[in-house]
Amino acid sequence: MNLLAFDTSTEFLSLAVMRDDAIFTFDTLAGQSHSQIILPQIHNLLTDAGLQLQDLHGLAFGAGPGSFTGVRIAAGVAQGLGFGANLPVVGFVP
Repeated sequence: MNLLAFDTSTEFLSLAVMRDDAIFTFDTLAGQSHSQIILPQIHNLLTDAGLQLQDLHGLAFGAGPGSFTGVRIAAGVAQGLGFGANLPVVGFVP
């Protein structure tokens, strides 16, 4: 199973891709630049994992608690990617 998960509800941007049994991660202290960093880093992480968005089986995003704006960024990115690639999306509370 191939999954992408991410969380932007704190000052950190955390991304993870699971490709079968392998896990690829990225995290950084993003401050208030999540919206500028998240899509390029998702692309980089998928490339590192040898996957394209269409190869995923689903997306998961952190739905709080945390910054309202951060949760909105994660929900919007998940909704856009999920809709664009016809992938199921689930929110989770870490």
